[in-house]
Amino acid sequence: MFCCLKSCLNGVLPAQSVPFTKTTPNPVQLDVTHMGHEVVIIKNGLRACGTGGVLANAPLVQSKSYFEVKLQQSGHWSIGLATQQTDLNQSVGGKDRESWCLNSNHLVLHGGDVVYRLDASKGSGPNGGQNSPSHPASAVPVPVDLTPTSAPVFPAAPGSTAAVASADSGLPQEGDTIGVAYDHVELNFYLNGKNLNVPVLNVRGTVHPCLFVDDGAILDIVLDNFAFGPPPGFERILIEQSLL
Repeated sequence: MFCCLKSCLNGVLPAQSVPFTKTTPNPVQLDVTHMGHEVVIIKNGLRACGTGGVLANAPLVQSKSYFEVKLQQSGHWSIGLATQQTDLNQSVGGKDRESWCLNSNHLVLHGGDVVYRLDASKGSGPNGGQNSPSHPASAVPVPVDLTPTSAPVFPAAPGSTAAVASADSGLPQEGDTIGVAYDHVELNFYLNGKNLNVPVLNVRGTVHPCLFVDDGAILDIVLDNFAFGPPPGFERILIEQSLL
């Protein structure tokens, strides 16, 4: 646990919470009042590590919103959307009906069911993903073992054949950036700016960005100054006052 926290802190004093101050450049950040008991939030409310889930403090109320998540360190992680009713003491997102998440085991999950399974052979091009538009998801969700041991270990050693293959596979690995776009009709995920073509429909309720971490994973949420930028028509998350 100490090694995990040492990597997570990366020169920042350990803290279970980061209070919001007027000097914070963006009022949107990870919400220390809505996180699991073993989650650690640092870097001005932008980095999550430890074990469990955390929501952002702003709901997605605008018509088209976008944020990014940098996979700073490998482990078991989940990225997506959730309502405030989701169980944030779980280490995997998408296990309940209140969360919709892309996971480190290459599955998009909701309610404990597989909505999509990323296919390495498809890459991350315009037709990437086993359940791309030309391969619609089965009408019957597929149950799956969601324990952390079911997730792969990332990444391969730098420069190795496996690492090169992973970089070309269209599957997320350490150092990559996951983009998340939501327009109240579809939830879409992007890998380093390329659409994974795994649109999630029927997202219900008032949802917030959510991150889940375990087994040493470190995630940084990016709320502006994006590495790859939002799709056309989408923009950074706006708080309700700025929509007026």
